Amino acid sequence: MYNTTTLSKKWMTLAVAAFCLTPAVAQETEWEAQTRITGYIATEANYFHDLEGTYKQYGVSLSEAGLLTSYQPTSNITIKGVFVYRPDLTIDQMINEANAEWKATSFLNVKVGRFLTPLSPMNTYYYAPVNNSATLPFVISHHEFFPLNMDAVSINGVVGENIRFDYDLFAGGYRNALWLKTGPVGLFGTEDEYYGALEKIGYKLNTSSANQALSFGGGAHAGVSFDEYFTIGANVMLSDKEKASTTFDNPYDPANPFIIDLDVNRIAYGLNFKAKYNNLQLLGEVWKNEMNFKNEAFNLDNDYNVNCSFIEVSNNFGKLIPYVRFEYHDAAGVEYNRYTTGINYKPIFETTLKLEYLYYQHDIKDINGFVASVIYSF
Repeated sequence: MYNTTTLSKKWMTLAVAAFCLTPAVAQETEWEAQTRITGYIATEANYFHDLEGTYKQYGVSLSEAGLLTSYQPTSNITIKGVFVYRPDLTIDQMINEANAEWKATSFLNVKVGRFLTPLSPMNTYYYAPVNNSATLPFVISHHEFFPLNMDAVSINGVVGENIRFDYDLFAGGYRNALWLKTGPVGLFGTEDEYYGALEKIGYKLNTSSANQALSFGGGAHAGVSFDEYFTIGANVMLSDKEKASTTFDNPYDPANPFIIDLDVNRIAYGLNFKAKYNNLQLLGEVWKNEMNFKNEAFNLDNDYNVNCSFIEVSNNFGKLIPYVRFEYHDAAGVEYNRYTTGINYKPIFETTLKLEYLYYQHDIKDINGFVASVIYSF
């Protein structure tokens, strides 16, 4: 038979212990709001030999200046804002991210607002201080396959430890449908137009109106990775009735070309991969974009297909990262390759120096040049 006195003492001891421990446990689990503010300033110098047309041969500019902020009022809610200045962009285009994300579990996160399109891993960290090269691959810089960012809703997550599966489903609106010109010389992002002009193609897309038009679309990403050694992902982007315009040469009045508004339907799909062993890293992407441009009033119905791929190899020697990259680009029959080799040097945490050599290979004209960049982070 139980001794009721002894039993009562045991229950009282447990109650006192629980009462004493409760404040400590609550204190350990109590969340303190966290705010982070960082930024960077990037300058860039370009030199190219014998560019044709109105392009300059060299130039120096403030290429980027970014301010990144995040606020966590609770452990599972993050509010993020990123503003990146680039010359010639509108204020709306400089607001790269402005979103809130709720993490229910590691496998279920919901993000609402403006965020970087998650179809390419490099697109999610394209900011100057955190990527190796001074220039971005065509897949990222041209926006022919997917926009830089979207005002959208995303459902995403990851599951697993050694072998991890991740996914991202998103849909919403965007404006930067096609190319955005960057660099002090103005070549980056407009290579299709440059080589199209050399080949004397009779029409070209009017990129300024395409960048300002509001479009709607969605996409999906699914990937699998094994520790830090290997990653592969599949991606797709669809949109219905983007707005753009086409400029036709006017043989009677060259100063006033014909401009026709277009409805654009698109499906873009691609694969990304990464392999890493010790400090040696191999990464790349392969993309295809099928677009249809239509104007019923002018009986215009044209397909515009783009194929693009790149592969990059780098090795991390502490403060020094050398890299090489090969790219292939085919925009409606305008084909060219680009070879890039460079070094990324970080003498101190706040400062990054980049120097690279570029070589464009084309049937009519090759281009070669240098890019140098100095980045200060704070």
